Amino acid sequence: MKIISTKFILLTSMVFMTACSTTTATLKPSKLITPKKLTTLEIMGVTQGNIKRNLTQATVPVIPEIEVLPLAQTFPMIENTFQEAEENLFQENVLYVPDNVSVESQVEEDAKRLLGIKYVWGATGPYKYDCSGFTQKVYRDAGINIPRVSRDQARVGQYVSFDNLQKGDMVFFDTNKKRTGKVSHVGIYLGDGNFIHASSAAKKVVIFNFNEKTFYKKRFLWGRRVIQDNYFMASL
Repeated sequence: MKIISTKFILLTSMVFMTACSTTTATLKPSKLITPKKLTTLEIMGVTQGNIKRNLTQATVPVIPEIEVLPLAQTFPMIENTFQEAEENLFQENVLYVPDNVSVESQVEEDAKRLLGIKYVWGATGPYKYDCSGFTQKVYRDAGINIPRVSRDQARVGQYVSFDNLQKGDMVFFDTNKKRTGKVSHVGIYLGDGNFIHASSAAKKVVIFNFNEKTFYKKRFLWGRRVIQDNYFMASL
């Protein structure tokens, strides 16, 4: 009886071991089914066949031809526009002087245009002047070149006494505290007792009258005439 039971136990164990071996064998990694990996395009439903078919069927957009015109035809007025601009620029910068304008009148006009400009010793413009820098500027604009400093200016042109002064004459003064008889200041005579000058006392270009400013009449030395009677501004 023991022998039969022992055999039964051994037989049962063999059957169990055989069953376990078979189950294990079927689960070996080499025989497992591995799921197929999908590409991103396949996940999106795009296959290689679809791509080829879409590329074959795609149509290339047709770009319409553009007619290129010469510059002159595209902008027919461009040349005339430039020409008109140059003419306008030229006309704006041309100084028109009427016929027979006397130099005296031109000197007076140019001098008065600088009224109020600041006086600074040694300055020659364009925004500040001393007395001789002012007179040199005014006469130069009228086409008359005179020296830079007042003492040298007092030596050019024709000598004129106080009673014979005319519009456009230079007037010279000794304005030193102690009179020395030497020129230290200059202005331009405008007629009727008026003269214009860059005044160190007023700190700007001003017009004074000899009868109202007796200081200058007392300190007057002489006048100089650099404008001839037959001088006229050239007309265009």
